[in-house]
Amino acid sequence: MITHGSKYLPLLMLHPLLEVRASAARELNPAFLVYCKGTTVIFIAINMEHIDTYPALLISESISRQNIRHMAKKMRMHGLLFRPHFKTHQSLNTARWFKDEGITAITVSSVKMARMFAAAGWEDITIAFPLNVHETEAINSLAQSVNLNVVMDMPQQAAVLSATIKQRMGFFIKTDTGYGRAGIKAGETEKMDAILGIAQHPLLVFKGFLTHAGETYHAHSVEEILEIHKRSSALLAGLKQRYFSRFPGILASAGDTPTASLASDFTGLDELRPGNFVYYDLMQLRLGSCRFEHIAAAVVCPVISVYPKRNEALLQCGAVHLSKEFLLDNDGTLNFGLVVPFKEGKWLSPEGKDHLSRLSQEHGIFSTQSMWAQQLKPGDMVAVIPVHSCLTVDLMRK
Repeated sequence: MITHGSKYLPLLMLHPLLEVRASAARELNPAFLVYCKGTTVIFIAINMEHIDTYPALLISESISRQNIRHMAKKMRMHGLLFRPHFKTHQSLNTARWFKDEGITAITVSSVKMARMFAAAGWEDITIAFPLNVHETEAINSLAQSVNLNVVMDMPQQAAVLSATIKQRMGFFIKTDTGYGRAGIKAGETEKMDAILGIAQHPLLVFKGFLTHAGETYHAHSVEEILEIHKRSSALLAGLKQRYFSRFPGILASAGDTPTASLASDFTGLDELRPGNFVYYDLMQLRLGSCRFEHIAAAVVCPVISVYPKRNEALLQCGAVHLSKEFLLDNDGTLNFGLVVPFKEGKWLSPEGKDHLSRLSQEHGIFSTQSMWAQQLKPGDMVAVIPVHSCLTVDLMRK
């Protein structure tokens, strides 16, 4: 770790996570480019001439902090508990930016992730993945040091946890409000009653109903996203009303970036758990959740070969870096990532519809449609805006 000056800035790369106090980083190490406005560092990037590991994941602190600040302010304005999902960034560095905005409660997707953030001092954690009955020992260990909430959607989970619980913890009932991935359908209250009937150990505290309206990621318009949000919120609110007399204080907890970003009415909800908004990505841009200038993550990679006759180029940036998540363009072509210029250590706005049209393990085939793209040559650096930043960050941090 290079240290100098007074401000931490992150630089995420393929293997290490480097933390740089950046005010004189360029003098200390030519691998770093630091951009300032007055005395404020606004961006730190890689000087690719000094880096021999490709591709590299770059995060803009200034954009990410702006996204966090905006979402935290919005949640406060609507009187909502804000429990952001940390699975997108999985970074202790980025986590500090949330603390700077007064955030104290978080969501994670695994016991392993919960351990990492608990060790860094986070004391209020919800694991928003249905309880794995093989992990009760680890969950009990975690609950010794943090306020822990788990999620259940099966009576068998409740039975195992009730038989093995040693520490006080909360639990939510995972509710399917339309996505169809996990959870009990909102109308199947007999299954919820079965869980509640089993989970009566004095150390188990029922916290309410939790959902993820992930179908918003597949919506075709902002209006459709808001309609999904309205329907999902109403279902959660109905459940809360049904059980509130038996369990005063229970919460209706929802979480997806499209609705958190776009909605202005959160009637019926008590808590929101969006995660992707910290970096955003191409999918959120297409959905209308953000503008291009809100995207805080890009993968920088070299042009390896160019094929002018077919208007394509080869990038060293494949499925092991980006995942194989794709968007379908209006003309029916697959889009695995938006390719944009990378100059002076920063990614720039798109020049056209340049995109990754095919991916294999290490290869990314880049459809060169703009004049800028058609002038690229081997060795030039470009930036790829990922389709889904959650998956890209998870792959690149490994």
